[in-house]
Amino acid sequence: MGVSAAPAPWVPPVPGPPVSSKNPAAPAVPARVAVPYRLPPLPTASIVAPPSEKAPDRVLSPREVDLQVTKNLEDVPEELDGIGEEFFATASMEIEKGKGGAFSGITRPIDKFILYFQTRGRERFERYLARSGKYVGMMQKILVRYGLPEDLVYVALIESGFSPKAYSVAKAAGPWQFISATGRRYGLRIDWWADERRDAEKSTHAAASYLRDLYGIFESWPLATAAYNAGEGKIQRAVTRYKSDDFSELIRHGYLKQETKDYVPKMLAALTIAKDPDKYGFGDVAYEAPLDLRTVTVPGGTDLETMAGLLEVPVESICDWNPELRRFCTPPNRERYDLRLSADAALLAEERMEEIRIKAKITFLQHDVRRGETLQALADRYGTTVPVLKELNGLKRDSLGRTARLVIPVTGLMETEAVPGAEISPDRLMMAHMRVEEGGRRPRVKGVRRSGPGDTVIVRKGDTLARIAKKHGVRTKKLARANGLKPTSKLKVGARLVLPEETRSSGSAKAVRNVRNRTTRYKVHKGDTLGQIARIYGVTVERIADRNRLKKSQPIRPGLVLVIPLES
Repeated sequence: MGVSAAPAPWVPPVPGPPVSSKNPAAPAVPARVAVPYRLPPLPTASIVAPPSEKAPDRVLSPREVDLQVTKNLEDVPEELDGIGEEFFATASMEIEKGKGGAFSGITRPIDKFILYFQTRGRERFERYLARSGKYVGMMQKILVRYGLPEDLVYVALIESGFSPKAYSVAKAAGPWQFISATGRRYGLRIDWWADERRDAEKSTHAAASYLRDLYGIFESWPLATAAYNAGEGKIQRAVTRYKSDDFSELIRHGYLKQETKDYVPKMLAALTIAKDPDKYGFGDVAYEAPLDLRTVTVPGGTDLETMAGLLEVPVESICDWNPELRRFCTPPNRERYDLRLSADAALLAEERMEEIRIKAKITFLQHDVRRGETLQALADRYGTTVPVLKELNGLKRDSLGRTARLVIPVTGLMETEAVPGAEISPDRLMMAHMRVEEGGRRPRVKGVRRSGPGDTVIVRKGDTLARIAKKHGVRTKKLARANGLKPTSKLKVGARLVLPEETRSSGSAKAVRNVRNRTTRYKVHKGDTLGQIARIYGVTVERIADRNRLKKSQPIRPGLVLVIPLES
C-alpha cells in the first residue's frame, strides 16, 4: 500500500517557521525493540538463465524473500530516522479566567489559536473534529490504562488531525506522528511490509508509554507535551539555560523554536473547543462513528485482494481498516498477522478460514528472467499485476532491462507444494491458478448457510431466533429449546447456536435443498488428487467420488471433467 501524504500543516496567523514534526532525542529508558539489522549483501555469483521455457521456479522461504527484496531494493533510498490529572481537569476553566487563571502567561497565544480555529482554520478543524469520533473513545481508554489524563488525546488532534495516513516532511507518520527511531524504541514494527505507526491502536500504546516517560522526566504536562514536539533533550537544555521549569517563562526567550512555543497553547485551544464545541460555534459537526472492528488472525503473506473477494468486501475497505499495511499482502516475514475487519467480514472470515489459507496465501517464487520476457507477460502468467512486480522488485520502469532475477507472488499453491526450496513446474502453477479461479466463480446463495441438523451457526448482527429458524427451516421454539433460550431471547453477535434435529417442509427447507443440489465442473490437471480438489471446494472426497462414480483411492487422469457438488 502506498504512503499517503499528510494534510497540509496548519499555518497560524503569527510569524514563525512552518510546523514540522518533532525529532525527539532518545530518553534514558531501555529500548523495547531492537532496530532490525540490515541483511548482509548477497555473495557475487554468475547467473545463467535456464535454457528451457518450461524450467521450474523455486519456492522462497520468508528469510529468502526478505533477502531478495532487500537486494532488489538496495538502490532505493531508505527512510531516515530523523501523571498530573489536575492540569487537564481544570484546563478549560482556567483558560476562561484569562490573565487571572493558571495559564496567565500563555493566555494570549491560547486565545489566538481559539480565534484561528474559529476563522481561518475552521474548515480543517471541523474536519479533524469530525474524524475524532472514530478514534477518541478508543485512544482515551488506552491513555487511562497507562494512568494518563484522557485529554492527552488532543495531542493527536494537533499532530495529525487523527489521520492514520498523515506523513510529515520530517518523515513522521501516523496519528501520533512518530519518527521511525522513536516508534521502534516504543515497540512499533516498521519495515517494508508494514508501518505500525499508522495503526491507531498500537501507536496510541506507544504514545502513552512515551508521554508517561516524558512526564516522569519533567513532572509538568506543559513541559512534557512540549518535549513530545521538540524532544526531551531540547526542553531539558532550555530548563537548565534559563533556570526555570515554567513553560510561560521559557517561551519568552529565543532558544525554543516558534513551533514548540505554540505547541502547548495550540493543544489547550483545541482541547477547549473540542470539550465544548457548542460554545465555540462548532455545534453542527457531523462526528464519524467510532470504529467497530474485530481482529482475525490470518497467515503472514495473505493476499488482500483475494481475501477481499472471499469476504465480499472491497479491498479498499480492508486497506482502510488496516492502514499500517504498506503492500498488497499481510507481512510474509511474520508467521501470522492480526487483521482488523468489520463484524460481518470477521464472521465470514472465520467461516472461510480454510479457503483463505488455500486461496489467498501467497507463495513467493524466485524466477530467473529469460530472454524476451516482459513484465506484462510474467504478470499474466503468474496471476499478478505489473505494479506489484515493480513494487516487489524495486523496478522503476516497465522494462526488465538487465534484471536477472525476480521475486514473483502466486496464490493457490497447496501447503505441501509451497515448501522452501521446492521447484514449481508450469503444470503446478496452472493448477494453482485453477484453484483460485474456480473459487472466485463459486456461487454463494445469500442468506442460506451450509448447515444441517446438529450443526452450529454463528449469530450475525441483526439476527434473531425467528430469522435464523426461518433461514434453516426449523421451528423457532425448537431452535430456542435446543439452545436453552426463550423464543424472545436476544442473541449476542458471535454466539453459536445448535440447530435442532427436526426440520420442517417449508419454503426455507426447499431453499436449503436447492442449494445442496448446486454443482460446478472442474477439469483435472496433472498432479491433482481427489483430496486436493475436495479441500479446494470444501466438500468431502466421498461426495465427489459418489457423484462421479469413482473409488476414493482411484487415480484421476488429467483431462477428466468432474462434477463437484458445491454443498455438503
